[in-house]
Amino acid sequence: MDWIDYRERLGIGFSDQDKASYFMVKIFNILDANSTILRTQIDENEYFEFCNMTGTPMKHGQLYGDGLELITNTLRRNSKTLTQFLAYYVAFINCQTDNNYKKLTRENYKNIVCNLLDESHIPFSIMEDKDGYFIFPKGAKELDDALISQPLEWLSQYPNARKTYIIALHQYADGIYIRDVADNLRKALETFLQEFLGNDKNLESNKNEICKYLGQQGVDAGISGLFQPLINSYKNVNDRIAKHNDRVDEKLLEFLLYQTGVLIRMVLSVKGMEAETNAD
Repeated sequence: MDWIDYRERLGIGFSDQDKASYFMVKIFNILDANSTILRTQIDENEYFEFCNMTGTPMKHGQLYGDGLELITNTLRRNSKTLTQFLAYYVAFINCQTDNNYKKLTRENYKNIVCNLLDESHIPFSIMEDKDGYFIFPKGAKELDDALISQPLEWLSQYPNARKTYIIALHQYADGIYIRDVADNLRKALETFLQEFLGNDKNLESNKNEICKYLGQQGVDAGISGLFQPLINSYKNVNDRIAKHNDRVDEKLLEFLLYQTGVLIRMVLSVKGMEAETNAD
């Protein structure tokens, strides 16, 4: 049981602002406690990259061995809101280059903040694409692990689908609730099926192909039949929004996001079981 759970059990709840304040204290405790041993964590080029990325005026005339302290001070000045702090912290991670003389890697810094977000019961996580790390709003942990994190990992063998899926995640994470997000989710599923099946057919045509494959692997027809409702949902979003405006309800996009993850996960799970059977 963590501190927030303990307080809630005692009937002393934590508001969202309380959780954000709790998180801020914890993250700066860690950064301050390690400031001495991590003096060489940030070099001159990385400090410049951070300042240039965030529009922060550089402190000239100081040893760049103090780069981490300078960045920590910038983080502190930009901690009035949680989202503002996280944006600067992600820039801090992205400005770094891993090498042997550093005590912590980019991944270490990502894990620090993700663990503290979890401990503070704050529903954000940090994900990575080819451009670096970015903030992603979390749903239920079990859903995010099973339907976002795992499909992303498994999609490494299907690079075009993974790229489009990440674009949709980026748009969703940035609060861009437009039909492009739904369309990119549709494209991600379409591209995944093309790469998986080794053809260039459209989503509607490959629906029949993937259902045939799943049937050959013994998957119940009721499960494989889930593809058509999702394809219809993509189409309905595009048709309906085109008549009015581009904005799409956040909950609808969240539903499409998870449903896309469900189907990708299902296909790859079946493939994994097929590989195990063939190995035996």
